[in-house]
Amino acid sequence: MQKKLLIPILVVLVLVIMLVVRGCGNKDTSQDNKQDGTQSTQTDTFDSANVTGNDVRAELGTMTANESGGVDITVTADGQQTTYTYTDVAPDAWYADAVNYVVSTGVMSGDDTQHLFQPEYGVERSQFAVIMYRFAGGTPTEEDAEFSDLTGDEWYYEYVKWMVGKGLMGGNGGAFDPSGFLSCEQAIIVLYRLAGEPSVTGTLDDYPYAPKVSESGRDAVTWAWNNGLITEKECVWYPTQAVSRAQVALLLMRYDALIGRNAA
Repeated sequence: MQKKLLIPILVVLVLVIMLVVRGCGNKDTSQDNKQDGTQSTQTDTFDSANVTGNDVRAELGTMTANESGGVDITVTADGQQTTYTYTDVAPDAWYADAVNYVVSTGVMSGDDTQHLFQPEYGVERSQFAVIMYRFAGGTPTEEDAEFSDLTGDEWYYEYVKWMVGKGLMGGNGGAFDPSGFLSCEQAIIVLYRLAGEPSVTGTLDDYPYAPKVSESGRDAVTWAWNNGLITEKECVWYPTQAVSRAQVALLLMRYDALIGRNAA
C-alpha cells in the first residue's frame, strides 16, 4: 500500500521540479527580451516609419553589387542616368545605404578615377564645410571669415564663409584649422545648430561614452542619441575620435529623415 502511495508522490515531485526549471528558463528568456526591447527603442531613423522630415528612400539611386565586391550606384537626374562604381563599399556594409544617399543627392562623392568612396577616411574641417554647404543648400555670402590660417584664396573659402556666417562652425584662437580632422562630437554639434538647437529631452545614461562628451557638446550629443542619429548598432560613436566619411554620410541621411534638409 505504501509503495502505491509513494509512486504518485514521486511523480508529483518530478513534475514540480520540471515546472520550476522551466520557469527559470522562461524568466531568463523574458529578461533577454526586455534587454532587446530596450535596445530596439533606439531605432534607425532611416528604417523607422515615423519619419518627420523626408522619406529619404525616394532619394536613393539603384544600388547593385559589382564583380569587385563593391557596389554600383545608378542615379537618374534630369532624364539622364549616371553610374558610380565603388570597390570599397560592400553591399551589406552598415554605411552602404548612406553612401547611396549622399552620392545620389550630390552631397558627397568619391574618387571616380580609382572607384573609391574611402568610407573609413577622416573628414577635414574644410571638407565638412563643403559637404554641409551642399547638404543644406547654402548660398554665397559676402561677409568675410577672418582667420589667421586662411588667406581667402582657398578653394573651400566660400564654403567656410557660409558655415561661419550661419554660426555652424567657428575657429579656435583666431585660426580655423582647415586641415584638422573633425571629431564625432563636433560634427553632431554642427547638425544640432543647423536644426536650430531644439529643446533636448532624454539623457545620455545609456550612451557608453557619456563621460567623454564635453560640456559644450552635451545638449547636441543628447539630442543626437535620443533621436537615433547615432546608435551602437553600426559603429563606435566616440565623441573625440575623428568622424569618418561613412559616419558623416549616415548622420546626414538620418538628419534628412528626421528633419529634412534645411539651412540655418
